[in-house]
Amino acid sequence: MNTRTWTQSWSLMVSACALHLAVAEARAEFTISATVPDFKLRSTGSVDFSFTKESGAIELTRGGQQYRPKLLAIHLLQPDCLQCRAQLKALEQIHRRFAEKGLALLGISHRDDEKALAALGTELNLTFPLLMGTGSHLASKFAAGDTFGLIDGKGVVRFAQVGYGAGDEKVWIENIEAMLAGKPPVNETIEREPLRVGDSFPAIVLLSLAKGKPMELVGADGKLVFRGEDGKELRPKSVLFFFSRY
Repeated sequence: MNTRTWTQSWSLMVSACALHLAVAEARAEFTISATVPDFKLRSTGSVDFSFTKESGAIELTRGGQQYRPKLLAIHLLQPDCLQCRAQLKALEQIHRRFAEKGLALLGISHRDDEKALAALGTELNLTFPLLMGTGSHLASKFAAGDTFGLIDGKGVVRFAQVGYGAGDEKVWIENIEAMLAGKPPVNETIEREPLRVGDSFPAIVLLSLAKGKPMELVGADGKLVFRGEDGKELRPKSVLFFFSRY
């Protein structure tokens, strides 16, 4: 391999690592019909927050104030995850729409960085609690991150998904409306098609995590074309890439 080919290959591999994609598969996620364990965490502002099940009903306590919601939504996230940020924006609209109807929504970060989490809440104008879950049983069990679940009034998971795609909120709304009305959810998850051997790789255009500029990988005339942050084109013979939620 000559120096120029090696440089191009290395540049493409590094650039591909900077792309951000959400995937449906995960090492851990909420399991339908499982009961969410009790937990006690600290929210931004250093307020103690706990989740318990009392007399067959879920109970949330924040700063000494108790609340028994009809339905609980939990999103496990990382403050610097772009896909998580997009999901948080969509969840904020859900919270504003259903909070007074009995829905409680929690964002739980895997990283114990109150400053970063508080800044995220301020930037996105989030009105639901953001908690730090580092070291907790909940966070350790779902260490793969970016999982979302709807939990009924008894603490049982009724809907779960991993990753986020634009339009997912339509499914959330259907399920939330059904569950708040005392009915079962319309569906238990959002199915996504994974890439398989033999599939044609779809064209992708995403923002670089490093500089926020668009990067593109497409098939043109039966060959791969990669356009980096600087707009330059590479035509590699093959591409090494991986999917990451962070």
